[in-house]
Amino acid sequence: MQLRGRKRDFAASAAVTTISSAPSTFARKKRATKTKTASLGAKSAGQKVEVIAPSSSKFPVLTALKERASQSSNNSKILLEYPNLVPARLIHRYKRFLADVVLLDGGAKDESTKAETEAEEQEEEVITVYCPNTGPMVGLLDGLPNARVQLSKSNDPKRKYAYTLEMIQIHNGEREVWVGVHSTSANRMVEQALASRWFTELGHYDSVRREVKFAKNSRVDFVLTSNAEDGSVTHEKYVEVKSVTLALEGSEEDPSRCAVFPDTVSTRAQKHVTELTELLAAKIKAEESKKGPEREANTKTTATKLSAAIIFLVQRDDCTEFAPSIQHDKKFAELCSVAAKSGIQLLSYSCALMPDEANSSGAVSLLGSLPLQKDK
Repeated sequence: MQLRGRKRDFAASAAVTTISSAPSTFARKKRATKTKTASLGAKSAGQKVEVIAPSSSKFPVLTALKERASQSSNNSKILLEYPNLVPARLIHRYKRFLADVVLLDGGAKDESTKAETEAEEQEEEVITVYCPNTGPMVGLLDGLPNARVQLSKSNDPKRKYAYTLEMIQIHNGEREVWVGVHSTSANRMVEQALASRWFTELGHYDSVRREVKFAKNSRVDFVLTSNAEDGSVTHEKYVEVKSVTLALEGSEEDPSRCAVFPDTVSTRAQKHVTELTELLAAKIKAEESKKGPEREANTKTTATKLSAAIIFLVQRDDCTEFAPSIQHDKKFAELCSVAAKSGIQLLSYSCALMPDEANSSGAVSLLGSLPLQKDK
């Protein structure tokens, strides 16, 4: 599954990141902000999915949250809500999990406040926030030290850093785009989509389990289970989720923008794909080892009992296709190709991040599936 040639200067991103570490002309007072007030963040917004048993079956099936029912009927597929977002300006990201920001008002300032604002800028107060992204965030830090971001605030008094970086605004060459940088939010969004049965490519299932152990020291994000009338398991689908933030620009002949994963070599992602592939291979081998009447007797009940899928959730709304990034992790791209040939579904979906600064809130909506880029 080879990614076709695309023009991209990745050195520019690294250069900007290095420059951003230089001190600003303004005097800055840095502090680690402690939690002061109880307010809901994005993590609180990812509520548990309600499981109910329909009258037609004694087995539980997943349904959307009650508050989503009216939205779903209007074709509004909300994956996540942020009841309390705080706008800020990202200055510097460092040590993988930390970032320095300056909080912004979020509202438009009138003439009477301009003088006061200019005075405040002479001594900006910089606070340290938690950055929930382990990758280099390639292509997202070009706007430093003036990149606009959105933060959520935790009500946990034990947290050292009250604020969490949720999304960043970038310019893709055509327009401004909000990109979600909170990697684990992708799992909460996918959980909501699974509860609402929005990913029709996954087929039928009756229940969903999270964080299921299936290999040594490994857990899969979700397991979708189908049951027979007698309660026996007829099908299990193992689902792994990956959060995608990087997009590559197309050429003059093909201006489409392609979302890619990962944005650097990821041995962890390689391990997940390898283990899923080995799991299915072991199942097939076990079926083939059965002989004669034993195999025929078990074909209908066990032949399709296990399958797998990898969902790449693209946390931006400006891409038209997806591909494993052969430029950033050739081995991962090759493993995905092997996985696809072994029967594992490679699925990609894009979403739109919509902060509402006027109301200090925001939401993420599902846009739809993205086609997988074909081999070249």
